[in-house]
Amino acid sequence: MMPALKGIIIIQKMKGPNILYIDKTALAKYFIDFDGEDVQMNLHLQKSQSQEYKGTAEIFYFEGKDGYGGNKFANDFYIDDQDILELLEEHEGEIVELVVELIK
Repeated sequence: MMPALKGIIIIQKMKGPNILYIDKTALAKYFIDFDGEDVQMNLHLQKSQSQEYKGTAEIFYFEGKDGYGGNKFANDFYIDDQDILELLEEHEGEIVELVVELIK
């Protein structure tokens, strides 16, 4: 079964990078196991046509403490040169379904 995530796009605005969630799930954290893999991602947005991206996934997610006792987060999600997080930020509040699978 291919990993899929469906829900409302939510952006947590913070100092530093914003964190993109689908409902309560951090997108980059959910798909981190695909980092460095050749993938195909199908993106179904509520208000636009389905989109497909193929290429090498570059995914990074970190959560921890900074040197001042606060929380620190960082996240990136690229497929080749396409910034998936930036693409989805334009659709904040919309329902999205993402399906990612390995390309053999």
